[in-house]
Amino acid sequence: MNIETPASDISTAASDRVKVIDCDVHPALPQGLGTLFPLMPKPWVERFKLKAGHLASAAPLGFRFEHPTGSAARRDAATEAGGPPGSDPEMIRRDLLDGHNISIALLTSLQAGQFSTVTSGPDESQVIVSAFNDYFLDVWPLANERRLRLAMTVPVQDPRAAAAEIRRVGSRPEVAAIYMPLINILIGNRYWEPIYEAAADHDLPILLHVTGTDSVFQGAPNQAGGFAENYAERYVSLAQIGEANLTSLCFSGVFEKFPTLKFMFVEYSFAWALPLMWRITRTWESLRYDVPWVRRSPREYVSERVRFSTQPLDEPADPAHLKALIEMLGPEHLIFSTDYPHWDNDMPGQSLLMLEPDVRRRILSQNAEGILRL
Repeated sequence: MNIETPASDISTAASDRVKVIDCDVHPALPQGLGTLFPLMPKPWVERFKLKAGHLASAAPLGFRFEHPTGSAARRDAATEAGGPPGSDPEMIRRDLLDGHNISIALLTSLQAGQFSTVTSGPDESQVIVSAFNDYFLDVWPLANERRLRLAMTVPVQDPRAAAAEIRRVGSRPEVAAIYMPLINILIGNRYWEPIYEAAADHDLPILLHVTGTDSVFQGAPNQAGGFAENYAERYVSLAQIGEANLTSLCFSGVFEKFPTLKFMFVEYSFAWALPLMWRITRTWESLRYDVPWVRRSPREYVSERVRFSTQPLDEPADPAHLKALIEMLGPEHLIFSTDYPHWDNDMPGQSLLMLEPDVRRRILSQNAEGILRL
């Protein structure tokens, strides 16, 4: 969707007849990190103030990777008071939930993801992420607005601290998934096992999502081949991070070690998943002695336990080609997401209209019901 398209101009006729679960909505802090100070221990508040941390709202990307218009968020999604897009829950309720017939919207904080990966140290990130979770669980109206659910963030620089955070708030009924922002360690690595164990104990899926720091900062996941030169190049290449991590997941034995754990690849798109699974499966069949802990076909593991978000939706000139791709991949692998309030968001009234009603219904809601803890 174009950044200039007002929400009121988007037809919801197609979505009015179908239940919609939106697996990717981005809330924001209204006043930077200072918003969280009432939820932090006082010594940490003083530490962040001394560092001017109260001014921080997101990772500084510089000219190279900042969106060409200055913001990846839609201008029409800013609050009436001029606050950042996504910072007013009432506006999300009105413009997204009511405006597009969204039954459930999963909140994932990219700001929390940035702070927990590369813009703060391991100890700082634990305090900040806990405050983020408390803010969205206790200050936002999640308890009173059952259409809003949270993908709680974990401090990924310390997996044991991340597991403790899951045990602290993971049982809250408002929590439907665990947002595990990526650092430059592939997700099949045993480094992540404390998080996986806690997630499995709480019956919560692991949600993987770009943070905005990918391929920008040391320690963040990097694209293959070298450093991108501009926003557009980096934007297209982010799917490489999804490919590398899915490959790692398939060959690592994680599915056998944690037989109930599920994964969501959100905002990496999905067009790459089909040829990658062909290659992964063929390689496993040829080289099973190299990975004897992978006891079943990777395709079976992925079909049962991995889902890919539809956004950003790569739409060919002929919609029939996208329909054929989804049929070959299998619509059971896809979950719907808008990416509200970002410039490239996909709204349900405009998305996947070429699909048969039962297939579209499956993608818009039923697959998400099977993976989120609702």
